[in-house]
Amino acid sequence: MRNFLFLAAFAVSSVATAQYGTFDRKAVDAAKSSTTIVLRDATDSPYNRDLMNAVKAHWKFTGGTDFGTITDLATMPVDPASIYLMKIRKSDKEKHDATFLALVQGWKMKKGESLTVENNAVTNLPPAQELASIMIDAELMDNGGSAMLNTYVMNLQDYLKQVETGKITDKATADRLYASRNRYVKEMELLVAKDQLDKSLADLDAIKETYKHEVQLTDYSKLMEAAAQAKPNVALADVVITGEYKTKWCFRRVFNASTGELMYQRDEAALYDKKMGFIKEDFRVLEQSR
Repeated sequence: MRNFLFLAAFAVSSVATAQYGTFDRKAVDAAKSSTTIVLRDATDSPYNRDLMNAVKAHWKFTGGTDFGTITDLATMPVDPASIYLMKIRKSDKEKHDATFLALVQGWKMKKGESLTVENNAVTNLPPAQELASIMIDAELMDNGGSAMLNTYVMNLQDYLKQVETGKITDKATADRLYASRNRYVKEMELLVAKDQLDKSLADLDAIKETYKHEVQLTDYSKLMEAAAQAKPNVALADVVITGEYKTKWCFRRVFNASTGELMYQRDEAALYDKKMGFIKEDFRVLEQSR
């Protein structure tokens, strides 16, 4: 029976960190011998369908998988010998609040300990049990965005691989790794949906004033087609906006569609509906990356 509460010193739990997890390679290595239990929403949804499809197509981290629903956590304790792929909800002291797709290490629960499930996400997960997570737009998952689960499922495994091989040992090394991938976006076809742009960028011409490489400004459905196909040599723009009014925050990412690798990330306040998507500075950083 294994217990990974010692990971507390390594877990990154702030909402402002949109893609991290444990930095302990031993924990990652030990988890590989577990069964992955995929916890779906309590009711049928596009998220459920595409999460199952993504796991069946791309999940290689463990040899065995099983399926359940998030409400199972309310009726039975987690299994210390299993890992769980599920939605969690995090808040931080600045009152930012966001949903993540997370891989969670099971643990021996204390007497009286229970997990709280709200809107198909666990809200009180002990941070020490989180192996890897990626911020998602939970509403968009059920409104045309669920094909991104292919990318997210691969992304979690890429993170774990980088920890296991020692390339990620803390937040600083993770950030350097992601920054080192910026330049590869220029070698790919970058797909950006029209509604992923901030209003300061009106059209493709405005993007190309800064970014001189292959980019398509298209409908969101085209991005989802590329995500569903894990299309090679394509980079996918991704935007998640959290909070309301004084806590609104915009997270902008670019992923490799065929591997799930995070290739670019930037986040900042989006108050008064400013910086509500990709801005000129994002394309400047990508253009100047070396």
